Amino acid sequence: MKTKRHILLYFVCLPWDLLMWGIIVLIRGLWGERLEWENPRDNSIAKPGTPGAPSLTCNLKQGSWPVSEGKWPKGWYLQKFSDGSTYPWGGTTLGHAIFYGPNKRADQGKPWNPVQVHEHVHVEQYEASMLRAFVVACLVAAVGQSTACYWLATAIWFSGYVLMGAGNWTTAWLRGEDPYEGSHHEEAAYALDDDYEEELEKEMKKGG
Repeated sequence: MKTKRHILLYFVCLPWDLLMWGIIVLIRGLWGERLEWENPRDNSIAKPGTPGAPSLTCNLKQGSWPVSEGKWPKGWYLQKFSDGSTYPWGGTTLGHAIFYGPNKRADQGKPWNPVQVHEHVHVEQYEASMLRAFVVACLVAAVGQSTACYWLATAIWFSGYVLMGAGNWTTAWLRGEDPYEGSHHEEAAYALDDDYEEELEKEMKKGG
């Protein structure tokens, strides 16, 4: 980790992380492979300053049920295009947990690809939303000092992750954009992974 202070964010995110780590383990057991911790602070793999935090990750296997053609819910992890073609999604971030589509991330010990950078931008967004909710929850509990306020504070803390997604998707829709592609957290992630991809291309040209 970049600093020891970062461990505090794992405490702040703990309610969701426990659930999401369980989901990742389940996905790995049913359809996946390569269950491992992915750490952007490992400079042998990712460049210094790469976004994100250590996260539990796995890959969906090629040909597994979520990425196989069929009647929904089979193939639920296939992105469908206007011409009728399908393609597995790059990855999905669930707190400090990520699962990737088949062959959507670099091999273990290799430099990261833009998909990994993209997903770890979402990890940082998640941490920020949970910290914000935690601070508000603490204020409500401190001011109210009653059982009802403690329950309300707990609900506010848990709501942090949900409100992040709901707020981003709703504001994009109100702007007349696609709720998913036009959301701020997606646009920010794409901007950073595009920059990362450009840097990789420059390095490859220098090396060549």
